[in-house]
Order: sequence, then C-alpha cells, then structure tokens
Amino acid sequence: MLLDNDSGAHVPSIAYPRHIPVWRQCLNVFCCLFSIPIYFLMTVSSHYPITLDMLLTIILAESNRFVNQRRREKLHELKHQDESPVREKEDWLRWELNVEKAAPRLDCMAAVVGWREDPELFSRALESYKTTEGCTFLLVGVDGDEADDQDMVDVFNQTYPERSAVIHISEPLGELAERTRAKLVAMRQQDNQPINDAEIDGMVMQHCILLARTILEQHQLTIGGDYHAGIRQICLRQRHMHKKGIMFTTFVFSLVIADILGIEFLWSSDSDTIVFQDSLSRTVDTIAADPKLGGASSGLVVHNSAETTITSLAATIYWGELYLTRSSTAVTATSDCQSGPSTVFRLAALPDILVPWYLQTVLGKRMIINEDRHLTTNLLLRGWGVIYASDVLTSTDTPTTMSKWLKQQLRWARATHIESLLMPRVYLKTHPLLFFGMAKREFGPVLGALAVSYYLLTSRKLVSVCFADVGIRLLLGVAYNILRNPDRLGRGVGAAGKWVIPGFFFYYIPLPAVHVWSMLTLTADGWGTSMRADGETTPRPVSGEKPKFDLGFFVVWMGMLAAAAAKWLAWHYGLDLLHTGLFMIISMGAAVFGAWRLTA
Repeated sequence: MLLDNDSGAHVPSIAYPRHIPVWRQCLNVFCCLFSIPIYFLMTVSSHYPITLDMLLTIILAESNRFVNQRRREKLHELKHQDESPVREKEDWLRWELNVEKAAPRLDCMAAVVGWREDPELFSRALESYKTTEGCTFLLVGVDGDEADDQDMVDVFNQTYPERSAVIHISEPLGELAERTRAKLVAMRQQDNQPINDAEIDGMVMQHCILLARTILEQHQLTIGGDYHAGIRQICLRQRHMHKKGIMFTTFVFSLVIADILGIEFLWSSDSDTIVFQDSLSRTVDTIAADPKLGGASSGLVVHNSAETTITSLAATIYWGELYLTRSSTAVTATSDCQSGPSTVFRLAALPDILVPWYLQTVLGKRMIINEDRHLTTNLLLRGWGVIYASDVLTSTDTPTTMSKWLKQQLRWARATHIESLLMPRVYLKTHPLLFFGMAKREFGPVLGALAVSYYLLTSRKLVSVCFADVGIRLLLGVAYNILRNPDRLGRGVGAAGKWVIPGFFFYYIPLPAVHVWSMLTLTADGWGTSMRADGETTPRPVSGEKPKFDLGFFVVWMGMLAAAAAKWLAWHYGLDLLHTGLFMIISMGAAVFGAWRLTA
C-alpha cells in the first residue's frame, strides 16, 4: 500500500516495529539501574536540584523539537525523490487519453468518540474537521443508543447531511471480542492444547474485523470508488458501556474502512476536542517517513480557558507543565502517553494490540479508565516508537470546577501508576530515558508527601527546600515557554500571564495528595466526571448507592499542609508552644473548611 498526499508524495507503508535484541534489553536494564544513583547524586549534591532538573528538561524538549523537524525534512526529501520524469510522462499520457482521473489517495482518517456531549461543543468539534488538512474520512462513535443519546446523532446529521450514514451496532464489538476469546480459550483447554495468547488475540481480532466488514456490506454503503460520490462520514452508535468500549468498536471499523480506502494513519480524538487546520497533517508528517514509528500525539491547548477560574488555571498547566514533561521522553521515541484528544496511530500497529488492550486486567480486575496510556504501553512493548509533536496544537476541554479537576487528575494518576509500575517489561524494550522520567514522576510527589508528614510529626526536615531554587525554576520554565511554546495561552501570554504563577501552585500543591491517594485506590474505575449534555450536570449515582464525598483526601492534605506551614512560621518567628499550637489549629481549620467548600 502507498500513501499519496495531495502533492503526490509516496510514503512506504512497509511498517514494522523495532527488533530489540537480548543484549540491548540487558543494556537497557543496566542503564535504568545506573540512572537511579546518578539522579540521586544530581539532586542531593546540588544546591539547586529543581533548577537543574528544569534545565535538563528544557534540553530534552529542544532536542525533541529538532528530531521532529528532521523527520519532516526526511518526508520532504521523499516527496522530491518521487517526482520522476517517467511518472510525469505517465500522468501526461493519462490526461491525453482522457482517462477518468483516479481518486486521490487518502492520507488520514479520523475517529471521534463521545457520550452525551454538549450539542454546541460537539457541533464545533465536528465542524473543525471540515477545514482541517489531510482528513478525508470521519468516523464518529456514540457510546449510547437511548433517547438522551440521540442529540449527538442529530448534531452529526446536521453537520454532515450529505455523503454520511448512521449505523446502529446491535452488540458492542468489545463484548463480542471478550466472549469469543473466552470461548477459544475454553476449547483449547478442553482439547488440552497449549494456549498462545497472541495467536488467540489474532483470531479474535480477525473475527471482529470480518463482522465489521459484514455490517458495512449489509448497509450497502459505497465506501471508496468515486471520490466525489462515496460515503465520507459514518456515525456508529451502540449500547452505553464506557469510553474503552466505543473506542474498540470505532478502531475495528477504522481498520476495515482504511483497508478499503488505502489509508495508513488514524487520528483518534474526543467529542469535546477541536482540531486546527494543521493538527492532523503535521502530526502525520512527523511519523510518516519512519516505518518504525507506531504513534504520535500533538500538543494541547484549552478552548474553554475563559469559562471559570479553574479553567484559566488549568490552561497554564497545559501551557507549561504538559509541554515540557511530554517532550522529555519523546526525544527517544518513547513517549509514555498519547493524549486521547490528539493521537495519530499507524494502522499497521493496531491489529496486534487492540484485543489485549481492551481486555486488560490489573490485580485481577478489568480496567476501563486507562485507555490512552495502555494503548501507548502496548505499542512500546511491541517495539513501535511513539513520539510527541510538541509544535503541533489541538484544542480540548478541561473541567470547570475544582472537584471535577481533582477527579480527572486522580483518574490520570491511577493510569500512570498502572502503566509505570505494573508494566516493568516496557523498560526492557525502550530507551532508559523512559525509566528515568518514570522514576522522577512516581517518587517525587511521594517524597513531598512524606516530607510534609515527617515535619508535622517530628518538627524535623526530611528534605530541605530552597525557595531561591523554586523561584529560579519557575522563572526559567516561564521564560522558556514564552520563547518556544507554540501555544500563546489563547488570549496571548500578556493577557493570560496573571494565571501562570497561580497555576504553578494550583498544580503542585495538591499533587502529592493526588499521587498518593491514587496509589492507594489504584483499581478504582469510576470516571468521576460526567457528560456535559443539557440536564446532566452531575454524575448519576448507581442504583441503591448513596451519593458520597470522595475528595476527603484533598481536604485532609490541605489541613496537613496548612498545619505544617503554620508550624514552620511559628518556629521562624519564635512563638512559644501554646501560641504555636493555637496557630496550627486555626490554620488547619481554615484550610480544611476552605478545601471542603472548594470541592463540595
């Protein structure tokens, strides 16, 4: 298969993951272990460890930008190599003979999933695909087939009244895959045959693909053929399950449609995400020329940053922290998380990973919330490279209240722990930089929580914090983002700059509590937040279950932090034991009340 873009460039589709020999895996393990004392010495022996870490992160972020640009230049070279006189002559002869012009090759299709999305926001999201470059087929997945789910279908029909179709899936393909796999395993056990997981997963995947192809044939849809007459948008709807369930169905149908149309790349996104003109094309360009790259994700900005104070603060997190942290490991094609709203997959990499991804279990429990990270982990485990196109932007939505923001952070943190700590095999197959980034991310917040608790109980410092170090790190990060971050914070850095410093503390103050609590509740699988459709502003409790306040950990943490801060201030100003105790009680009470009101 060849991928042709509008300029006639050919990209070789013989894609294959990297083979990691045993000696390289052993070397990776050695380097991972060796990085631990190096990082320890770097942080302990320096008076400015936080600043030093920021400098290293900036160097890696710049290296990632440079490597991505080199990949695009390689693609540009392939375009020029393809322009041969022989091809020009053939094109001229076809035109002279009045042969019907062939349809242009499709370079990318998009799959957008959602559940009871706000109709206005969903309409904006779908409209954005009309003007984006490189997307020539759109597949929408609606996770629900009840009356309340009809709004999303209506928006789809209004946005794409022509060359579109709506298909109802009677049985979610994820359930079919689970049942088929269980049946195949039972048959082999009954016949005393060895169970090869990869072989069984392949058989299950083939069965799902054949069923999806049959469904398309039953609806008699013209996909492909005449470029100006065939179906170009399809909406799939199925019984409500979860995001992972609708993603699995849309991915399977994407494989079938891509095979018909000759597409090599799939853009995966959410119903609350708006793409820019170059979001898809430039992300695809970053991986197209390297057949060993299986996926990429673009940078993210927040389109509702002006809605509330929380969204304004969250926008600065995407602007500063996300841009830098995602770039640091991506320089070696080992990005550990493809952002759900802005991901590109090489379709050749998907068939082998979809079934094990969907049926993931953690400590004996099926997981449904860590869909993005586990997809990425499966790519890395099979030798595919995964990158982060930091200079490409896509616009997404962020929670509008503190409670929803914290629940989202909890969900993401649980997924991070699962993929970072319970999937150690990935470090055998990847560059040691992935392990280095994991170690910093996993143990830093834990150390912070321990330091606060230790000081509160013993009045002794577990670690020393230099305020100058924190200040220099903050200024250095802000300066770098102003100079190099493609996101201008929506209204411009100057207009939104007042949120940058508060946003830093908004993210890092609750981080240790979120990190530790998510570890303790690792297998919790609730989304926490709800759909945004009209009339659905709060999550609906399960039948028979009383509504509960599940953010008590944040209230407790803020009380501990306030008490520790009061204790340090009392020591600094020489207060006696009685006044120190009163100051701590008052501070803790005020912080607990404020945190409770903020998240209630």
